[in-house]
Amino acid sequence: MPPVGARRHSTTSVRLAFVGDINLGTATLPDGVPPDSGRAFLAAAKPALVGDLVIGNFEGVLADSGDTEKCGKKRAVVWRGVTPRSDTGRVGEGVEPRRTVRGRKAPSPIRCYAFLTPTLLAPRLAEAGFTHLNLANNHANDFGLDGRRSTEATLAGLGIGTYGPLGRLVIDTVRRGDAMTIVGVIGFTTYPFAYDLLDIPRSVAVVDSVRRLVDVLIVTFHGGAEGAVAVRVPFAAESLGREPRGDLRAWAHAVVDAGADAVVGHGPHVLRGLEFWNGKPIAYSLGNFATYRGFNLAGPQAVTGVLELELAGDGKLARGRLVPMRQLPLQGPAPDSEAGAVRLMRQLSEEDFGAAAARIGDDGAIAPP
Repeated sequence: MPPVGARRHSTTSVRLAFVGDINLGTATLPDGVPPDSGRAFLAAAKPALVGDLVIGNFEGVLADSGDTEKCGKKRAVVWRGVTPRSDTGRVGEGVEPRRTVRGRKAPSPIRCYAFLTPTLLAPRLAEAGFTHLNLANNHANDFGLDGRRSTEATLAGLGIGTYGPLGRLVIDTVRRGDAMTIVGVIGFTTYPFAYDLLDIPRSVAVVDSVRRLVDVLIVTFHGGAEGAVAVRVPFAAESLGREPRGDLRAWAHAVVDAGADAVVGHGPHVLRGLEFWNGKPIAYSLGNFATYRGFNLAGPQAVTGVLELELAGDGKLARGRLVPMRQLPLQGPAPDSEAGAVRLMRQLSEEDFGAAAARIGDDGAIAPP
């Protein structure tokens, strides 16, 4: 579908790389931040993080202080890292930071899921190759509006685009020679500060309105149940406790029908299957990608990967591949020679989607059914 009202132009293919949940460390847990400022955490995965757009889901807040009410009682957290200059003259190398709460030298940990990632870790995202990060998730608001603003400003200073909160989406241009393709990316979740996947008619309206402006439209989402038991995609609305997390099949089909060329999900902390709906790929979850502390990495929760998609200028899938990886605790993601992610995603796709399942080869190549 060409952009409505846009100037006609020749288009080029778009190379995309997607990953799931990312949290480089948190000041709210003891030993929650890597001692080397996270310099090695994404290194093994970096060769696979290549594309015109490299997109992940950032779980948490990038800030050095903030107030959180997520744990039932307002808590103030301040990160005070000692950052002497190293022999290279750069600040922060080889530093073992420490965590403090205002007025205390030995703070007690916050024993609920509120994540404050010190800003000294943020450059690792740019160094790894990320171009855009989703902020429509259940941790982007852990430290309120100030935390969200700090995250956006920190990433903008590194040249990384953000999307997901209401009014914030991606419209970017990929150019090769005289050809260009206008790419849009919208992120949805189940919280009022962001585009809401619980409201399917409104989601359709948002996708349709952006579809008119771009050549290729990508939709991502953060939803669904969580944990090792959440690898299957049900024919029903999902929840986390009493919290509604979306009827993901119905929603994903609706946004494809409204004009999305690919839909990519995260939130369950495990891989899920890959379906084709009206010729468009829907990856229901890419799992935990790089989560230093506060995330369970037992069993399937350690299985991850990089989803590579190449879309033609008209949005049709030209090539797809899942690069299998595994995440070891405190070590970050690394290539998996046993290709566990490939086998798991193929199995789940076939079990959940039958004739609509993606065909996934032993090398991770993805093709329509």
